[in-house]
Amino acid sequence: MSRLILISNRLPVTVKRERRGEQELSSSSGGLVAGLDPLHSKGDGLWLGHPGEQPNARTCKILEERRLVPVSVPASEYRGFYQGYSNNAIWPLFHYLIERSRFDASEFEAYRRVNERFADAVAEHSRPDDTIWVHDYQLMLLPEMIRERVPGARIGFFLHIPFPSSEILRVLPEREQILRGLLGADLIGVHTYEYADHMLRSIRRILGLESRQGSVRVNGRTVRVESHPLGIDVKSLRDRAFSESAERRLARLKRGMGDRQVILGVDRLDYTKGITFKLEAYRRLLASSRRWREGVVLVQVAVPSRENIESYRQQKDEVERLVGEINGLYGRPGRVPIHYVYRSIPPEELGALYRMADVLFVTPVRDGLNLVAKEYVACRDDGGGVLVLSEFAGAATELGEGLRVNPWDVIGTAQKLERALEMDFGERNQRMMAMYRRVVANDVHRWVDRFMRSLLQPGEPIYTAPPLLESEVLAATISSPFAHAESPLIMLDYDGSLREFTDRYEDAVPTREIMEILTELSALPDVHLFINSGRDRNTLGEWFSDMPISLIAEHGSWIRYRGADEWAHLGSPPDVSWKEKARPVLQEYVDRTPGARIEEKSSSLVWHYREAEVDLGEWQALELASLLENMLSSAPVEILTGARIVEIRQQGLDKGRAYDFVKRQYGPFDFVLATGDDRTDEDLFSRLEPEAFSVRVGGGGSRATTAVSSPASMRRLLRALIRARTAVAVG
Repeated sequence: MSRLILISNRLPVTVKRERRGEQELSSSSGGLVAGLDPLHSKGDGLWLGHPGEQPNARTCKILEERRLVPVSVPASEYRGFYQGYSNNAIWPLFHYLIERSRFDASEFEAYRRVNERFADAVAEHSRPDDTIWVHDYQLMLLPEMIRERVPGARIGFFLHIPFPSSEILRVLPEREQILRGLLGADLIGVHTYEYADHMLRSIRRILGLESRQGSVRVNGRTVRVESHPLGIDVKSLRDRAFSESAERRLARLKRGMGDRQVILGVDRLDYTKGITFKLEAYRRLLASSRRWREGVVLVQVAVPSRENIESYRQQKDEVERLVGEINGLYGRPGRVPIHYVYRSIPPEELGALYRMADVLFVTPVRDGLNLVAKEYVACRDDGGGVLVLSEFAGAATELGEGLRVNPWDVIGTAQKLERALEMDFGERNQRMMAMYRRVVANDVHRWVDRFMRSLLQPGEPIYTAPPLLESEVLAATISSPFAHAESPLIMLDYDGSLREFTDRYEDAVPTREIMEILTELSALPDVHLFINSGRDRNTLGEWFSDMPISLIAEHGSWIRYRGADEWAHLGSPPDVSWKEKARPVLQEYVDRTPGARIEEKSSSLVWHYREAEVDLGEWQALELASLLENMLSSAPVEILTGARIVEIRQQGLDKGRAYDFVKRQYGPFDFVLATGDDRTDEDLFSRLEPEAFSVRVGGGGSRATTAVSSPASMRRLLRALIRARTAVAVG
């Protein structure tokens, strides 16, 4: 029976050595554990992670009883993995702080080795039908490593920090390894649509893999990238925030603050949290008016974080220097403008602070989500309070009724803070209650449920490379069914399948051999022969003007049946108004890429770079595809990258659609052979019946049932089919 295996850098408990030398287990806190622990508890699955201290025999037994699997990592290797690559390279870079990033090859090697240790542990403990869910930036290589060890596994991955734009990710020396590691998963989850878009664009720009409706095809599999914003454990939070202990704390806090409005900041002491920007904006607010110096207090909770890392120690010193300056400037005996708390806060005390605060002030320079903002909202069912939130926090996309600020704009932030303090209760209530309903409805348990439903939903099968056969071997299998079929269909791709690619696109004219094969095929009685190509209809019509064969052009946009003089649209004429916007961009990339050119079709535009220098052409193609995807995001088109081309194609037009039309008009067929060599032919293969014969020309993952090595092999196969049917007809 299928189990769920959860994997995170740390287990939900930490093994600690007490003074007497004995080991104790302390439970971890936080939104992730709150959401995943019920999922783990109610099943029979496992949770893998680093335990902290190496567990002794007694502790191992306790962990085993709780189905927690410790992954053993030497201390020096773990430092290189965690304090090193994870937090010196990935953490600052993914938060757009390039200047804080440090790239050390030895630290990446430690990161890779630790990911390998996790993969080995998964392979040791998993069963073939297990579902695996990997978490966060420390384990981004792990999905691919698991895929190598457990090829048929269903794997999910969730990234709990931002995913940066492709321009930022390109700075990372190991960018390709990281992306390929992630693409080992079946489903990649991130907090916002923006992060999902960044990831898909990076995959296209750096790896050259196209995305389509949030999915990427890689090694015959479909990998989905989806937005699943994390929620909070609302019930647990509110139980503690409204407990008797919290009520007593709230009463004491209110007495201590008097009649002043309270601004609350709750942040890990991390350079991504923008605490120094917050303090500078607060200083400007105090400087603007005496009434704020007398009527407002900031309670800033700074939770210790990674104190053994130098940059974090420096951040602590800078924050405390600013707090001292502001209190020195605007404070007086017994009354300071900032109450600075450098420690972790118990849940009851934190809940009391949320309930007391008139304003929650959250100013990260970049934040994956920010659960503090959601926790504050969940505690304010009284409709009071105002949320002032950085636009660079992931939660800003869900909490739009908060006042958004740009932390770097100190003046603008101070003005928004003043507006929050002056806001009347009616507006506060209207804004807060809208956010409250949203936060309560989308709690952490719903997050888990939605991600797991998406991961477990029936998806496309995993397509591996079909068996590569000699044309003579394949002919032995399909010649007899073809020879004896009463109504056979042969649907052939042209470029790369029937005809080899040429340096110049227009030079790929049919050879004498190809014309002879097509002539002989078309002469066979009752055979329906189609060329189903991405070529434009004028070129196909010119090349095969005297041939009694049927033609489908431009990926299913046009059809001309044998014997007909005119081409007919498949479906209604497409809206191509987007061409006016796209054409100048393609021309710009032609101008900057020697050897590139534009081909215009009735329903698409194609940028060719077959004659360009290889490295330059590929780089420009990735950049162009990314640009077009962004520029034409609202147009009814899709961007395809293929054999030295970037094509803007009308949405809904593909070779599979053309096959459906042919089947309706001229079927049924008792034999079907379809061929192709690239992504556009997969649309056709996906529409074929199980008994049909589909042949991929060349290697790679495909829906096709078999493959041959080259167009020459395909031509030999067709000649064998001609001989077989001719022999039956003569006999």
